[in-house]
Order: sequence, then structure tokens, then C-alpha cells
Amino acid sequence: MNPYEILGIEENASEDEIKEKYQSLAEEYTLNQDETTQEKLEELNRAYDLLMNSKNIYAEIRKLIEIKNFPLAESKLNMINERDNAEWNYLEGFICVQKGWFETGLNYIKKALELDPGNTEYISSMNTLQARIIEYATKYANQGVRPAAANNMNACGGGGGNNGGMC
Repeated sequence: MNPYEILGIEENASEDEIKEKYQSLAEEYTLNQDETTQEKLEELNRAYDLLMNSKNIYAEIRKLIEIKNFPLAESKLNMINERDNAEWNYLEGFICVQKGWFETGLNYIKKALELDPGNTEYISSMNTLQARIIEYATKYANQGVRPAAANNMNACGGGGGNNGGMC
């Protein structure tokens, strides 16, 4: 079941758009009742519940990332089965970067951008991460290998500002 298809919305639809479309379809099904109405309403309800719950879990995961509780954020993220989702890939990429797995993190963020190419947060994070990787590679090539403890590299550039610590 693809909840986005059932509701007839884009994967990057906002919570308000999801609610609006759900209410519109529920009203339409109720007005035009036939032998399939009950089945359609049940499917519509399942799709709506799935989308609203996933939006809430992603918000919870982002809050965990903001307070730097990466193990719990990753654990909650791994409980989600919907991995062809832009937000899932973005958050997984962010967590990988925080673990120092820059290439893997970059690949997840690229996947998020493939799934949601217009998302400015994903674009900004990818550009920042690519710049940091180039900077790190240049330092590595010019100065040789340093012990991990002497390396004060933060792939996301410190996470300051009002973005809650995200890239």
C-alpha cells in the first residue's frame, strides 16, 4: 500500500495538505456511497494514519538529533520500514555523518535529494557536506594523517544557528 497514491498527494506533502486531502476524499466517499465505499474509507484511514504517524516519528527523531542523542535517533529510524522516503534517507545520512561515515552519509543525502529534489534543506546539507569533505581531503593530503583526537573536524560545520544542529 502506497499511502501517497491512495491520498493522491506528493511525498513531500505537508501535514496540512495531508489533512486537507484526507478530509476531501472522506467527504467525497461519504457523499457518493456504493458497495466499495466502506473498503475505500478503511484504506483511506489506514493511509492517513500511516502518514501522520510517520510525520510524527520523523519529528521525534529530529528532536533527538538536535539534543545529540544519535544512538536513540538511529534506533527509532531503523524501526521505520519505509526506506524509500526522502526524510528517512536524509536523517540516516545525517546520523552517518555524525558517526564519521562521510561517504555513506553523503550517499544517503544524495538519495534523499533524488526522492525530493526541491528540498532546500537537503540541498544545503549536501553542499555543506561536500565542501567539508573536500576541505578535509585537502588537509589530509597536505598535512598527512593526524590522530583522531587531534582532528577537530565537524562535517556539518558546527551545526550552529537556528537549524537545530542539522547540517
